[in-house]
Amino acid sequence: MNTEIKKIGNSKGVIIPAAIIKMLGLDEKDEMNIVVKDNKIILSKAAEFNPKSLEELFAGYNETYKDNIVFDDTKGREIW
Repeated sequence: MNTEIKKIGNSKGVIIPAAIIKMLGLDEKDEMNIVVKDNKIILSKAAEFNPKSLEELFAGYNETYKDNIVFDDTKGREIW
């Protein structure tokens, strides 16, 4: 299957045929990941990241903080 590059505003884009969108279970406004490898464009649905805890958010983070972080300065409607 072939498609062509089209002008979209000030950018360029490629139309993905509806059959492929349906086959991959994609939907409008889904975030996509683009990788260029060996002169090919690889387009895939971006992995969803919705951490449920701070531990999950920082899983795999091995750096150390240089400054102390203080969370006792409320400025809005924070609930502590």
